[in-house]
Amino acid sequence: MRSLALGLVRLSLGFWHGTRDPEFQAIIFLLTISVLGGSIFYHSVEGWSWLDSAYFSVVALTTVGDATLGPTTGLSKIFTMGFSLVGIGLVLAFLSRLGSYRDIERRD
Repeated sequence: MRSLALGLVRLSLGFWHGTRDPEFQAIIFLLTISVLGGSIFYHSVEGWSWLDSAYFSVVALTTVGDATLGPTTGLSKIFTMGFSLVGIGLVLAFLSRLGSYRDIERRD
């Protein structure tokens, strides 16, 4: 339990350091825009609630997957394919950058 707490503290400190980096800020901005854009799309096209739309956007971007919620129209399926391909790259960039800041904390 102690190692989990220490890991979360290091991750939080890494995130804090990252907020000062323009590249990290840009990645966070793009991820936020992606989730908002996906939420608006799914809310409009699929008729899902805002919460379900945001949830599915995050699930699609992080490749977690959820069998209970999925696109039903052809347009939504096509959008989800492109959305996931672009968004997964953003999530990987975010995690990679975040990990590099966490490692800086470890070296200090």
